[in-house]
Amino acid sequence: MKIAIFSDVHGNLTGLEAVLRDIDKQQPDLIVFAGDLCLMGARPSACITLLQSRKDIVSIHGNTDLMIGRTISPPDDADEATRARFQEFKLKGEWTKAQLTAEQLAWLHDLPFSLRLSPTSDARQDLLIVHANPKDVDGPILPTDEVQQERFGKVSRSQPDEELELLLGDVTAEVIAYGHVHLPNLRQWGQITLANISSVSLPMDADTRAKYGLLVWGDGRWLIEHRFVEYDLEAEKTALQQTKQPGWEYVVKRLGGMP
Repeated sequence: MKIAIFSDVHGNLTGLEAVLRDIDKQQPDLIVFAGDLCLMGARPSACITLLQSRKDIVSIHGNTDLMIGRTISPPDDADEATRARFQEFKLKGEWTKAQLTAEQLAWLHDLPFSLRLSPTSDARQDLLIVHANPKDVDGPILPTDEVQQERFGKVSRSQPDEELELLLGDVTAEVIAYGHVHLPNLRQWGQITLANISSVSLPMDADTRAKYGLLVWGDGRWLIEHRFVEYDLEAEKTALQQTKQPGWEYVVKRLGGMP
């Protein structure tokens, strides 16, 4: 059993097309999209159309998929920076909604939360696919301190194993695969392997390639590979510039990676 999983396209049609070409070459038994398809990118409608045309792709929703067309408000005690971020997402959501048909928006909102694959009758060997974590689409599963130190030269936010108990404590699986945090990495939590398959777009590190995960069941366990795909980054930046959507300059910067 070979499963290709990609996540966090964020309206990046050029990156999505490149990833699907690479996935097709791997000849997987199943392709799964793990959420965040449209918001932030230049061609949200085209991304939905492409996924809908691929009957071999199973999709689940992410946090930004649910934001489009819905009212989101910051917490009452939010600081100025948080309120500004919520306002930015509100404007981007309004712009993105205007690019979609009512049918496309309904399709996006109706996507399921998760997908579980069972290679055997033992649930401890299952593959659970979610957007962010098994509880909700918002709470991140962060890389270990060691990985953060290696990739960024610092620890931005520590998340010890004990903190993950709230998100993972009652989950049975061998592997949980997810996106949301745009950084490819593996983390072991007890008997569960946490596989961040990263993102097609908006990388959190300096590697601007589109990324996805390839998981193969064999010899009684899951083997996990992160794949990295070159694509025409400048073409996607040009498409963003042409949209003049709210905050497009920031998205162009993010496509170029984060130091």
